[in-house]
Amino acid sequence: MSINNLPPDEQDQETHGSFNEFVQGIKQLKANTVEHKKPLMDPQISQMLKDRSSEENKEEELDFFSTASMEFVDPLDIISYKTPGLQFGVMRKLKAGEYFPQMGVDLHNNTIEQAYKKVRKLVLKAYHEDVRCIIIVHGKGEFSTPKALLKSYVAHWLKMMPEVLAYHTAMPYHGDKGATYVLIKKGEGSRLETREMHSKRN
Repeated sequence: MSINNLPPDEQDQETHGSFNEFVQGIKQLKANTVEHKKPLMDPQISQMLKDRSSEENKEEELDFFSTASMEFVDPLDIISYKTPGLQFGVMRKLKAGEYFPQMGVDLHNNTIEQAYKKVRKLVLKAYHEDVRCIIIVHGKGEFSTPKALLKSYVAHWLKMMPEVLAYHTAMPYHGDKGATYVLIKKGEGSRLETREMHSKRN
């Protein structure tokens, strides 16, 4: 007799029995649980890294590519800048090429965005590694449209970077008006060493 011909009560018993046979041997899955592990990183360090990341994102949001506040220069112009309070003797040495560049970058054949990223990366690297002077080769821009476009941008960007103390057009043997010396502030490590030296002398 088929199950459909059985009375309702016996149909339920037959169905129940068949189901039990079907699921026999199948193990019930445990509910998914999330294991809460102790954080691997110190909370203070984690927050510091988050804050630093936030600062970098804010910096990237600045409109470094706007020409609204940028002063265009001529391909043959000497470009020069110093932060307030910089000693005259320091600037004189920079102009004369007496600070030999320890790092540098050539921006030829780069887009404006690529050039900015390379300049920013170089300045930060120099600052963190306590490099005093770097050189940026940007070209004169005699054939760009407008003229001296990249040179003008470099002069504009460097003024906005807090790690930069000064800059000046390079000497002829280092690229002349197509290159710029950049003087970098001392990193925190150098400042601590200087303070320790002064304290020992006193």
